[in-house]
Amino acid sequence: MWRVTLCWIAFRILYYDGLDISNKMVEHVSKNFTVENGVYKGKAEHKSNNYKSVGEMLWTNIRNHGNNIAYLDAQTEKTVTYAQLQDKVVRCALWLQKQGIKSGDVISLCTNNHLNSIVPCLSATYINVISNPWYENMDLQTAMHVLELTTPKVIFCNEKSVDVVLSAIKDKNFNPTVVIFGKHVDAISFSDILNNCNDAEVSNFRYVELDDIQKTACILHSSGTTGLTKGVELSNYYVLIFSQENKLKINNAPSLWFSSLYWLSGIILNFNAIVNSSKVILYPEFDEEMTCQLIEKYKAGFVFLSSSMLNRFLKTGYVKKYSLLSLETISYGGATTKSKVQEELRRILPHVQILQIYAMTETGLITMQLPNHKNGSCGTVTKNVQIKIVDLENGKVLGPNQSGEIWIKSLTLMTGYYRNPEATKSTVDEEGWLHSGDIGYFDDDGELFIVDRIKKLIKYRGYQIAPGEIEDVLMSHPAVLEVAVIGIPHELDDEHPLAFVTKRPNVKVTEQELMDFVAKNVMDHFRLRAGVIFLDAFPYTSSGKIARKDLLHLLKTIFLTCVKIFENY
Repeated sequence: MWRVTLCWIAFRILYYDGLDISNKMVEHVSKNFTVENGVYKGKAEHKSNNYKSVGEMLWTNIRNHGNNIAYLDAQTEKTVTYAQLQDKVVRCALWLQKQGIKSGDVISLCTNNHLNSIVPCLSATYINVISNPWYENMDLQTAMHVLELTTPKVIFCNEKSVDVVLSAIKDKNFNPTVVIFGKHVDAISFSDILNNCNDAEVSNFRYVELDDIQKTACILHSSGTTGLTKGVELSNYYVLIFSQENKLKINNAPSLWFSSLYWLSGIILNFNAIVNSSKVILYPEFDEEMTCQLIEKYKAGFVFLSSSMLNRFLKTGYVKKYSLLSLETISYGGATTKSKVQEELRRILPHVQILQIYAMTETGLITMQLPNHKNGSCGTVTKNVQIKIVDLENGKVLGPNQSGEIWIKSLTLMTGYYRNPEATKSTVDEEGWLHSGDIGYFDDDGELFIVDRIKKLIKYRGYQIAPGEIEDVLMSHPAVLEVAVIGIPHELDDEHPLAFVTKRPNVKVTEQELMDFVAKNVMDHFRLRAGVIFLDAFPYTSSGKIARKDLLHLLKTIFLTCVKIFENY
């Protein structure tokens, strides 16, 4: 049995070892960029439509959209108009001001998507307060870390996350105000704070003007290689530019996505929908068939999916069973997607634009496909962005069809990692180039292809998993001597974590015991879905570190050995 399992793992490594880049060019792509000394430069466009803050942009657009429906809860069929949304946002902003919350303070949000989840985030922009969304399924250790990192004055959470949030507050001896979407004996009800001001106060309220567009609008989180999340500090200018990006293809037709506010896409898509007066369909989590049902029922025109969601959206076959004629655009991103997936979706849905996005929280939008771009590419460099491909060995700038690390300059570059100048310095060099850790190349038409990444981070269904966090758990097991966790490519989920383990002498433990041990001590997406492999000893680099690339070669060797065994069976 173990031989079959190892063969299957190794087969996945070989089969997905690279992208299929043999696509034929559909047509010549019109140039919206220039190339100078190997640097691909998008069109320079510095306008923010004269808005001086995110709050001003949102205030203006929400007021203009009046009785248009802003959000629809697909589970309850309840709706909120833009006028009703404005009333809630103003009331929440007034309550925050009465609590002494002022410009530059931080409020955190820890919730799923529902009719009220966006309200505190919008309220924060109206009074120039910093929003800091948290992951609603985080464990206690993560909650304590982000609490200590951003020290929010108020935390808005749902009934699922409130107990972890309250435990973190108690353990860290902090004293933020906790507001709950629902009810809890130790938290203030969100519905109560909306009734804390009178109609006259609401009528007289106006957004607070901002004196510097580079001031921080929000702090989002990005996984670090140690497993501890970093805070990515984003300016008002960053959010303004990205939120008004017309290439995202949101219009006044209904829109659907599953990203919570914890993700960059959750923030930007909500703000872009407000700018375009789009009705957003809310559903708590992604389901392949339900997605098709929602598109059909509500005639959605725009859908955003993570790369793993896109794979499952196609592979399960439901896309062929429902009428999706209203659908105009599917945008996706988050991990490399094979060109065959995009090609097949374009065949099944010929009327739909299937467009891949390459973006990072630290940079904003980097590249995006247009309809005439090749399957599997990430498109061309977008406005206000510069990209160069750099040789990993000598630092030289590479030409077309040569793979190297992707370096990025952007007008919407993050301010930095919050309270972490060392991490900022190690990511952004003195000339302002962000070293992405991704490997890619430009083809002859200036389309970017992502082929690999340097980072050890494992991507599972849109989550970034730090191997070190799983390794720390395994190292706490009495039978484990040393461990290395890597990502194994998976057709639907992007990657699954696999652990290589050496055991302590004269100690017995099984693979399943270690898998169960990890499952009991981590969040669900950190589980060892690809299993455990025992080694007699690890290969090492010259610097004494575990040679992770050699582990991949080992899997390939196992695969080839298994093939020979089966041939002679």
